[in-house]
Amino acid sequence: MATNQNQGGEEQGTKKSVYAAFTANILIAIAKFVAGFISGSAALLAEGAHSVADTTNQVFLLVSLRSSKSPPDQKHPYGYGQDRFFWTFLVAVGLFVAGAVFSIYEGISKIASGSEGGESFLASYIVLGAAFIFEGSSLFITSREFRRSARQKGISFRQHFKTTRNTTIKVPLYEDTAALIGLFVAAAGIVLTQITGSVIFDGIASIVIGLVLIVVAWELGTDSRALLIGEAVLPEDQKRLREAMTSFPEVTQVLRLLTMHLGPDSVLVNAEIHVSDGLTTDQIEDLLERITRAIHDELPEITQTFLELHPPRQAGSLSEGD
Repeated sequence: MATNQNQGGEEQGTKKSVYAAFTANILIAIAKFVAGFISGSAALLAEGAHSVADTTNQVFLLVSLRSSKSPPDQKHPYGYGQDRFFWTFLVAVGLFVAGAVFSIYEGISKIASGSEGGESFLASYIVLGAAFIFEGSSLFITSREFRRSARQKGISFRQHFKTTRNTTIKVPLYEDTAALIGLFVAAAGIVLTQITGSVIFDGIASIVIGLVLIVVAWELGTDSRALLIGEAVLPEDQKRLREAMTSFPEVTQVLRLLTMHLGPDSVLVNAEIHVSDGLTTDQIEDLLERITRAIHDELPEITQTFLELHPPRQAGSLSEGD
């Protein structure tokens, strides 16, 4: 029950983070583009593209939150939990194409043209200040929810970020952090452009923003790809599962243990186990039930279990699937 409550709390926190990021990004995108066109700042236009990409990404994440909850059916007997990973991968692609490529292109074009920016630096600073407040607020909300989830699991923020398979809540963390870095870079480029009168600094700032987005896109894409192609649980969790299985005196050896993430909080386990000789069919079935309960108690996120028990001197095997 506590585990279900923790998962439900994390799910609500994920939704809050996504909605906060969506609201902030759509308002900031409009302001950045307006100020960018008025001032002629490539860095601001790059930041506007960044915010558009982020806004679109939040839509993808909201779709994933709904679609991943679809119940199992004949075509997808294990459910749709991995749909979260697919949409997160699309977010990574969107950040690269709509954000990074546009930003770098704008920066190179600005440097190559050598054209002067407009005189409305004040508008740029106002928008950057407002954007910093909105992005900072969004990051605060996301960090608070992520920290709350980490406390529920009894681990540190850093450890939770490293081990969580809830890629949906990691997206706002990545995006908001990258957005704040981008705002500082854009501000530095505009300040240097205003002081020196050279648009080269504005162009360089735009390119740097693009490079930051490439790093974020790569990190998100790598995480999503690993889960999409069937990532196993962490080695320490596999060790815990083996210890849970071998804790029964009837179990002599765990020959094979396969695990795979089916969603942020859903894991499939397939194990082949050798048991003591001389057990009756009823005893083997009872042992099977006890082992299943033990591994569920050890890792509550396990939702699908397939166990094969092999008595050394008996032909065939017994298995159980949840």
